[in-house]
Amino acid sequence: MTHVADEHDRDFESTMMQTAGPLTNPAKTSFFDFNGMPETPVVPPGTEVPPEGAMINLQALVNPDRPDAPSLLGVRYTPNAFIPRHKHNVAQIVIVVEGELRQGNRRFGPGEGYYTPAEGPYAVQAGPEGVKVLEFRPGWLQFTTDWV
Repeated sequence: MTHVADEHDRDFESTMMQTAGPLTNPAKTSFFDFNGMPETPVVPPGTEVPPEGAMINLQALVNPDRPDAPSLLGVRYTPNAFIPRHKHNVAQIVIVVEGELRQGNRRFGPGEGYYTPAEGPYAVQAGPEGVKVLEFRPGWLQFTTDWV
């Protein structure tokens, strides 16, 4: 089942991302533990997926409390999870930490990644053992996702 975002879903996405970790003050040094921080399952409203069955799990590692500060999101996708073609209103840098991520006919393993400009559409699929990535953005976690 493909889930298409609407305005309600955008509010959900932003809330979900920002509640996936403590808010950080960009004027102060902050610390995070990518391997030890609990994950927040993404379960869209109106679905019947229990949290333990979520296809995407988030960690808001650097979670600024204002829009002009950069953010860092840890994301874990379950094995073979497919995220349909979409775009964000902000650029991102994605680095694979564990597993494999596919984007079109490209495969990315640990230490590899890609840059997507704002409004650049893409789709991704996790490898057969899932994947864990870091997503860096030049702004806070209140960005939009449009499904194309």
